[in-house]
This record gives sequence, structure tokens and C-alpha cells, in this order.
Amino acid sequence: MSYRMSERARTDCSVRTEQERIVSIYRCIEVSPTGIVIDRGRPIREGDSRIFIHMEITLPERIRPMRAVARPVWSYGTHQAFKFVRISDVDRLNLAEHVDLVAMRDGRSN
Repeated sequence: MSYRMSERARTDCSVRTEQERIVSIYRCIEVSPTGIVIDRGRPIREGDSRIFIHMEITLPERIRPMRAVARPVWSYGTHQAFKFVRISDVDRLNLAEHVDLVAMRDGRSN
């Protein structure tokens, strides 16, 4: 059974997170208009699961980063998935376009 609400794309882009006053840079490995999976490069700790995390996502085809507020959904090893709880409609559309571009580049059809 699949619980995905929208198409996801494997990707490789930068994600800047801010938790209180701690700023970190991670690698995004999957993205969709509704959420993101990042690779923290180390095992996930209890402190990595704050209620809300501010993010700036920099896609390869975009000049300016997209801003979002997300909450953790699951983690496994060094990967952690987040669901967007606040993101502009324009940025959500940009994410959907990125997913479509990756699908076309990989030869998949929706």
C-alpha cells in the first residue's frame, strides 16, 4: 500500500535548515510538492526531530532558494523525511515543475 500523495523525484540539491539559532546545510535526495527527504550525512539523533524546521531549498534550475517550514515524518539511517506545513503556492509549483523535469530527463511518463 502506498501513502504518497504526489510524485517524488530523486534529486541532488542543497537544503539549508534553521532550528532555533542552529543553521546547517544538507543534501536533498528526494523532493515532491508536499515534502522532502534529506541526507544528513550522519545518523539521525533525537534532537533532529524538532516540531518545525525552517528550510531554504536551492534547486539546480532556480536562482533563488525556496523557503518552507516543514515537520519531520520519518527517519532511517542518515535520511530524514519532512512534510511541508508552510510553503508558498509559487514555490510548491516550482517543486512540481522540478519533479516533472526530472521525470522527463529520466524518460518516465506521468
